[in-house]
Amino acid sequence: MNYSSTAANAFRFNPIHLNRTYGVTYTFETAGVLQTISYEITVCCIRKQPGPQFLFEINKGQVYINDQAPEKMIDKLAESCGRVLYPLQITVNDAGQFIAVANQEQIAAAWEAAKPKITQYYTGNVTDDIVEYMDLAVSSPAHIYQSLCRDWFMSLYFSNVYQGSDIIERPITAALPVMPYTAPVSFAVTQKPVQHHTDSGCLILQQKGYCNDPRSVEDLLQEKDLPLSQHMEGVHTPLKGNMDMVYKLYHHDYSINAIIGHCHMESGPGLEKKISFSVYHLREKDKAPAPTMQVVMPDTPSETNEKKKSFFSSLFKRG
Repeated sequence: MNYSSTAANAFRFNPIHLNRTYGVTYTFETAGVLQTISYEITVCCIRKQPGPQFLFEINKGQVYINDQAPEKMIDKLAESCGRVLYPLQITVNDAGQFIAVANQEQIAAAWEAAKPKITQYYTGNVTDDIVEYMDLAVSSPAHIYQSLCRDWFMSLYFSNVYQGSDIIERPITAALPVMPYTAPVSFAVTQKPVQHHTDSGCLILQQKGYCNDPRSVEDLLQEKDLPLSQHMEGVHTPLKGNMDMVYKLYHHDYSINAIIGHCHMESGPGLEKKISFSVYHLREKDKAPAPTMQVVMPDTPSETNEKKKSFFSSLFKRG
């Protein structure tokens, strides 16, 4: 179905005056083990730049693991390292896509200031690996951009949802950071409007598709950004996966009310991975007026009594 936009309210990325707080939740399930990560994040459009482009500032709050502040040493270490990235300033194009980090030098300086205390308090091989990773990640605009492309919020919020001037069904490519330490996995996706006027005053766009990444299972397990396993090892096990999500956009300016969805990947025998995610607007915490519309809150992920392992320990695990 084709919902044509009027010139006065064209379907386009228009973040001027945006200053909004979101609640973010991810649930990761691997081999039957569940891990839930949640936090609040503030997204502010500072100004419009030539291009046309926009300068954003992002601030991230306390990270909770299974509804608790990090308790394990590895989780505390990872949180301390991640804290130096904020406030994060980024450049976003007129399609709503994150294209560059604007304050890399300030972040690198913050890391250098924080590193002595971190390395004094935390010791061991894992600490050495994480510090080495951070050294590289903040070393240049290109490296920090690449690192942040592997962040779930950045991938979901600053995606290519804004395509063209009309609200129509169209094919797009989505890139999701399913595996750490490697480039996001690509999906061939169909984006289409499934509801134009909801009780919450939102346009709902569905994105649904399958994995079309040219890399193999072997490439991902070896953290390769390119499809090399066939050439190097003579082995190429195709990746299998799918994703399904919805974007709820306010009619007022087509800004994001909520993002809700899930992704499923098979990265080898017994290595099935499921990720569900929700990003929802916390209107009561806004610092600037927002559209006067009810927010539809996504369901809270179900709890589990199964043994849960550290999220950050798996994130920084190698080999």
